[in-house]
Amino acid sequence: MLLVVMAGLAVSCANYSSAPTGGPKDLAPPVLLKAEPPQGTVGFTHDKINLTFDEFVVLQKTDKIIVSPPLERISYSSNLKTVTVLIEDSLAEGVTYSINFKDAVGDLHESTPLRDFTYVFSTGKTIDSGFLSGILLDAFDNKPVKEASVLLYAQIPSEYPPATPPAYVSVTDAEGFFTFSHIKEGCYHVLAIAEESHDYQLNPVEEKMAFSEDCWQTQAFQAPVLFSKSARQKESDTAIRAAYDTALQRAKRTAFGAAEEHNHRLFLYQDWQEDVFLKESKWNARGEILLTWYYKPDSSTLRYEFLPSYADEEIVAQAQKAADTLSVEGKRDRRSRRAGTRPADTAELPDLTWPLRLRMLEIAQDDPLQTKLWFNNYAVDDLRLVIHNGEYADTVELTLPMSAARSKDTTAFRVSAQASTFLHTDSLVLGFTLPLEEIDLEQARLYQYFTDEENRKDTTEIDMRNVRVERIHPQRISLSYAWKQGAAYQLFLPPTCFSDPFGRPIDTTFLRFSVSDPLNFGQVAVSLLGLEEGKNYVLQMVNATSNYKTVLFQRSLQGGAGDAEIDGKRAQTVEFPYVKPGSVTFVLFEDPNNDARWDVGHYPARLQPEKRYYFPKTLQVEADWRIEETWDIE
Repeated sequence: MLLVVMAGLAVSCANYSSAPTGGPKDLAPPVLLKAEPPQGTVGFTHDKINLTFDEFVVLQKTDKIIVSPPLERISYSSNLKTVTVLIEDSLAEGVTYSINFKDAVGDLHESTPLRDFTYVFSTGKTIDSGFLSGILLDAFDNKPVKEASVLLYAQIPSEYPPATPPAYVSVTDAEGFFTFSHIKEGCYHVLAIAEESHDYQLNPVEEKMAFSEDCWQTQAFQAPVLFSKSARQKESDTAIRAAYDTALQRAKRTAFGAAEEHNHRLFLYQDWQEDVFLKESKWNARGEILLTWYYKPDSSTLRYEFLPSYADEEIVAQAQKAADTLSVEGKRDRRSRRAGTRPADTAELPDLTWPLRLRMLEIAQDDPLQTKLWFNNYAVDDLRLVIHNGEYADTVELTLPMSAARSKDTTAFRVSAQASTFLHTDSLVLGFTLPLEEIDLEQARLYQYFTDEENRKDTTEIDMRNVRVERIHPQRISLSYAWKQGAAYQLFLPPTCFSDPFGRPIDTTFLRFSVSDPLNFGQVAVSLLGLEEGKNYVLQMVNATSNYKTVLFQRSLQGGAGDAEIDGKRAQTVEFPYVKPGSVTFVLFEDPNNDARWDVGHYPARLQPEKRYYFPKTLQVEADWRIEETWDIE
């Protein structure tokens, strides 16, 4: 008997020392048991909503809750199993409101969120059943844009940026997808804003935007209402939740299909405001200022004023005031001022007359959103720049920083080769730090270096009259010649060859360059299908590792060209005969204005960003190897 009792004690001790498991984790989100007023209430006149769930809940990320139409004065709180919504705004008559809690309501212990829980009520007699859906993509890379505000308007706002409150709002999910449910049936204009605040106010110069070309008609669709469960059901029972999730995903697939069918796609881009044109002004070095624009201004409307800084003007004004005071005092004071013993000695005062002697150059950069200003007064290190753009003006104060004062003198007139190695079919491009005023290559000398079969090196001078010179840019010229493959060259340029608008010549310059062997390159050919007849396109071969930003080659095309057919469609084949080994892919964009540049949209003019297409493959180019591909853009 004693042995049995001891054994029982041993078992009890063993059980006591083991930590209780507590059963399986409750991974199911909270489930709504009761809503006061009930879900879908019509004739709503309340200022408080109580939502009771089947377990203790916690509120989080309340700033992500979407109220549509928007309400400014609304607040949320939680207590045990109840979430309370207080509405202090006045509600419009005959309107259906929806409160999408997103992930705000979660299980207290496991923080499992109740995703996309939406409470709906109406101040009218019925719950509106209109539905709209679509997808938001970045106009440059066609990638989905998440967490962007999407606004609906019954009419296009007459002002820019839009100040009219939207009729309804939504937010895109992780796949860029957005939906509007329980809205009045009708046709709506759509505006999207990539904003963090979700205040539904567009700032065009800081926030990207997208808009629909025309209004979108609502569809007849009823989204599944969030399920409820009885108090007798277990908290761990996920069968009802699984059924709801299945119904919700089915509804989303139906909605997405409707969006595709009606081409409900928005393309996000950076817009601009006409009166906000200067983004940044930066002093690069003495005599050189870099301006960055929000949009490309019309150079014919730009005018620049260089003025002394406010600080310098104040110093001179104070000195003049002191001098006027001294002029009515004794001779001893005037003598001491003439002797230079006063701090306000005129020799130490800033020179306010330098703008009269200023010579300035405005030079557009390869980046259309940048302009450089050069001026010949290198002693100036503090100035005020007034930029006039048509009827608008902007003023900036610029003080030369120490880093710029010590930097390389970029205002010097220099020449360099744009590439030290190029193909025999290309030209030698010379770039200059300032625009060219005079070009005279009579004194220039061009030499070719070669090695014979016995490894003997020799030099041959090339007659410069056989070299074709072409000015391709205010700061660039090209030299074309029957370059020999694999050969090395040297170009001698004395100061007499080039001068800048200030009359300064270049320094004596020697440039060495070589011509590549074509066997070091690969060949790529792509046959394009689906180009619409009469449309202009631009095809770009880009570095596949640069997120489409490094363009290697570019070709302008017109739809309808080409006589060959592939799969019953007209094919247009584009050849790239000399491609450096590496990973490449293609980008195609429509070019309606035929400027060979991808242009973003402009909301006031109702211009959409030019449509872009992306080749679905990455090609690995190898030396002395040919790749042929077919691309159907449809």
